[in-house]
Amino acid sequence: MVNIHVPRLEALTCIAFCALLAALALQPDTSPQSAEAPATPRSLTALALTSTSAVASPIARSIVSPVVETLGERAVTVSRSLGADRGSTFVAGNVVAPAATAEPVAPLPASVPAPAPAPSVDDARSYALGEIGAAQFSCLDALWQHESDWDPTAENPSSGAFGIAQALPAAKMASAGHDWKSNPITQVKWGLDYIDGRYGSACNAWAFWLRHYPHWY
Repeated sequence: MVNIHVPRLEALTCIAFCALLAALALQPDTSPQSAEAPATPRSLTALALTSTSAVASPIARSIVSPVVETLGERAVTVSRSLGADRGSTFVAGNVVAPAATAEPVAPLPASVPAPAPAPSVDDARSYALGEIGAAQFSCLDALWQHESDWDPTAENPSSGAFGIAQALPAAKMASAGHDWKSNPITQVKWGLDYIDGRYGSACNAWAFWLRHYPHWY
């Protein structure tokens, strides 16, 4: 009578089969035939049965066969899930990163306009002509030619009268503008207001100047 320890043989067979599956998983076959023919439960079962047929009895094979089929199906399931994970990793690796957007360029600061040139004496004469007309301007021109020669810096050494209109004191012209010392138009504005308020017109001021000696107005 032969005493067969089936449980012990089954345990050894399972250990051998698990080692075979581990070796297959760690060393995948890269040949074209392996790529074209994926592993199936039947192929893994046949491989396991072939490897165990040389050492196992018919009784052992009948006991081991269902276990081998179950383990083979689980191995294929694990292999497919690993392949799916590898495929998902490959797809994620090919995702194109969004292109970086260019930063907006700050607008250039507006150029500071050049300061306007200071008015000239000719500008002041043109201003006076436009304010009182040609007839009155002829009298005004004669009056201020004698008083200051239209010089905005003219100063009477004895009285201290200053500017085109010979204002006395000179600070009176500040009422026409803060730039009265350097702007001839500001001096003309003050002079026209003075003549209009005291004599009514430039020709009346010129007539008064002619009647008095030393001349003044």
